[in-house]
Amino acid sequence: MEHQNKSEVKKEEKINQQEEVKEMFKESLDQMKQFKRGDIVKGKIVKANEDGYFLDLNFKMEGFLPKNEESLFSRENKLITHALEVGDEVYVYINSMDEKNGQIILSKERAKYVQLWGKLTDLYRKKEKINVEVIDKNSDGLIVNLGLKAFVPRSQIEANIIQEKDLDKYIGKKLDFVIIDLDKNKDKIILSHRKIVEKERQALLKKTLNNLQVGQILEGTVKNITNFGAFVDIGGIEGLLHISEITRREMKDPTKLLRLGDQIRVKVIDFDKEKNKIALSIKQITPDPWENVLERYAVGNEVEGRVISIKDYGAFIEIEEGLNGLLHVSEMAWTYVKNPADIIKEGELLKLKILEIDPEKKKIALGLKQMLPDPWEDIEKKYPVGAVVEGKITQVTSYGANVKLEAGVNGVIHLSEIDWQYIEKPSNILKKYMVLSLKVINIDKESHLVFLSRKRTLPNPWDNIKKRYKKDAVVKGKVTKIKDFGAFVQLEDHIEGFIPLSEIDWKRVKHPNERLKKDKEYEFKILNIDQEKLQITLSKKRLLPDPWEEVKKKYPVGTLIEGRVLKITDFGAFINLEEGVDGLVPLSEISPQKIDNPAHVLSEGEEVLTLVTKLDNKKKKISLSIRKAEKEEERQFLKEYNRKQSEDKILLKDLFGDLFKNKMNKKR
Repeated sequence: MEHQNKSEVKKEEKINQQEEVKEMFKESLDQMKQFKRGDIVKGKIVKANEDGYFLDLNFKMEGFLPKNEESLFSRENKLITHALEVGDEVYVYINSMDEKNGQIILSKERAKYVQLWGKLTDLYRKKEKINVEVIDKNSDGLIVNLGLKAFVPRSQIEANIIQEKDLDKYIGKKLDFVIIDLDKNKDKIILSHRKIVEKERQALLKKTLNNLQVGQILEGTVKNITNFGAFVDIGGIEGLLHISEITRREMKDPTKLLRLGDQIRVKVIDFDKEKNKIALSIKQITPDPWENVLERYAVGNEVEGRVISIKDYGAFIEIEEGLNGLLHVSEMAWTYVKNPADIIKEGELLKLKILEIDPEKKKIALGLKQMLPDPWEDIEKKYPVGAVVEGKITQVTSYGANVKLEAGVNGVIHLSEIDWQYIEKPSNILKKYMVLSLKVINIDKESHLVFLSRKRTLPNPWDNIKKRYKKDAVVKGKVTKIKDFGAFVQLEDHIEGFIPLSEIDWKRVKHPNERLKKDKEYEFKILNIDQEKLQITLSKKRLLPDPWEEVKKKYPVGTLIEGRVLKITDFGAFINLEEGVDGLVPLSEISPQKIDNPAHVLSEGEEVLTLVTKLDNKKKKISLSIRKAEKEEERQFLKEYNRKQSEDKILLKDLFGDLFKNKMNKKR
């Protein structure tokens, strides 16, 4: 009985032990079910092997953390090796759970990754700022390190646009940012420093505007530079520093004095509070050099100045900052200066004399030639009229040539003084740098010019011209040049004659080449010899019969002749009598009655009877009359009638009737 009881007790204990194991295993499984994939838990490393670490998670079962993991913080997915020791506590991410085998696989990298994104999401939601370092750049902006790489577009760096070339200055700096875009799926984090700056600027702007006054001198930062000036931040707001207010010097490029980011002192010279427009100045901080200019400079003073710009009319010289004078081209040298750049160069330092000062107009006239000896003081002694001098040709022009006699003394050879015969192109005889013997014919001291002659150093072929040529003589000559107005004829060496267009032919000639050919020889009649002007006037038509003589014989004054109306003008009508012979009927000679317009009485092409009233031998013109032609016709009719009456005793009424009837029919 006792044995039986012991056996039952042992059996019962065994059953209880089995129940306890089952209960413990069930409890362990229940505890494992409290975790799920994706949870982040804290664990302690209890042992390690070559593959990884075993962590106590305060559960019945341990978790396993592999020693090597792929980094979630690198786009290249680099392998990360954990260096942990037994006893270390770490946060881990539950990657997977094997309930059957009671195994938990952990990840330290994923836990850090999830925690960081959680922190960033919280910052993004609360719009809190973070202070981080800029580690790199690309063409579009900056890259910062948040544990993950984040991007700052160029438009989000500052309030103003930042150029790619200016990105380098941000690398290595720690700045405040806010997250403006966050996308975990695309691994995208966009930051903005601009929003921080703008928020700070708004507070600063309010303070600045409340205290801003015209005349204030402030510290500012150059934020942007343009071709017309610069924009300067004076405390949350930008003012315009116009190029004319940067310096008292003449300046075209603001970048020569200013750089982005420069800290400068400026004066507020204008402020529109409603439009938030502020005008600034640097130059007005310094004294105006024109205020006491007469205390420092006087007419006649010698000064030193630098050439800052050259114009066609002269050059501007900087005597001191903001104090410029004009060196006019006429004051550069004692001789004529065509191009100031031939005398001086930009940047050159010159010694000058003050000729005039006008503080009100802010003008100073300067002279350079006054610092040099004046070669024109005794010019008449050095170059008396009539003297033969030597000169070098510096320029050949269409009107002649410019000649240098010495430094500061120039002369000119006019076209008419090159040779005794007509020269069409000076360059045919004169060449640049040619040295010639020339005769002084005039001196213009006021214009600083010596007038010279080449031809007067040569034998004058006109000295005995009237012995060799006589008026009305017939000579032979070759046509050398043909112009619209006539032709030049070579008579002998250095002697030319000229035949005007009107002397080529008795008939109207539009151009000389209608009757004359170049290089061909013709006979001419000498009309005039002008020894002073060196001119011989020729005629070809005077060797031909004058058609006017025939016209005078054919149409003497008093002749009745029919002609055709060629042209009507407001002063009369031109009548064609025959080919090449026209006459003019003045307005008063058209009709017995007074008329204002010949076209009321005549028409072009109409045949009319006219009377020759005048022959102008000088102008070779015929004056006609229609009004007097009618009276003359009547007079001749009466004369004829009287003659016939005496012969045939014809009745007056019959004669008048028949003749006047014929006359009227003829006019119709």
